[in-house]
Amino acid sequence: MKWIFFDLDDTLWNFSDNSIEALYKLYELSPLLRKLFKAEEEFIKIYHENNALLWDLYAQGQVTTKQLKTERWRRTLALRQFEVLTADCERLDETYLDILAQGERKISGIDTLLEKLTTKCLIAILSNGFSKTQYKKLHFSGLEKFITRTIVSEEIGVNKPGKKIFDYAIRETGATSPFLMVGDHPTTDILGAMKAGWHAIWFNPKGKSFPLSEPDLRENGVNPKLLLANVATVEELGKAIFKFLEMEQN
Repeated sequence: MKWIFFDLDDTLWNFSDNSIEALYKLYELSPLLRKLFKAEEEFIKIYHENNALLWDLYAQGQVTTKQLKTERWRRTLALRQFEVLTADCERLDETYLDILAQGERKISGIDTLLEKLTTKCLIAILSNGFSKTQYKKLHFSGLEKFITRTIVSEEIGVNKPGKKIFDYAIRETGATSPFLMVGDHPTTDILGAMKAGWHAIWFNPKGKSFPLSEPDLRENGVNPKLLLANVATVEELGKAIFKFLEMEQN
């Protein structure tokens, strides 16, 4: 059977909503956070800014997993106190990830699509993230029943958009060309896949602009036709994936 590779966060599992909920709970549980920040919204805004920056650096291979997990908290706390203890950062990160991993919110309608796909293909997760957390997300959300193979960057020491993780996914699953990546991030998921020679479908409910034009893609040696679709809804996503599968059968 054909393999389809999915990103996890904000493609299948609703990271945005689950993360906000987890951060509110963390604020309630942490005397340190309540002492330093007058309101949850203030803390969450500052954390998100630092977290986004650190994840970009992580995708570029400029920080390690351990550095990401402590530095995002260190930078957040450093805005409110002079000295930040590593132990506090580690404690906050552990508690946050534990709460986050139990989030059950999924992208609306994704269960129905995955159930249909399992009759036509094998489904794999190809995710940048922390192994323990990503597996827990799949379990608590009920998504794991649809997944045949899960590949997480932390396990192999290689991140999307690097070509090595896409090559690793092929070797691990025995998938045959053409390969398809479905994800929400235009750089790590979509551009990374295209540079690796994969087809890609961009799940783009927020209507973002793609970072490179067709001439730019060609100039960088990337075939623009590898981007099969830019879709805003799960219904559109399903149509694009089944169109790919039908193309393969003909």
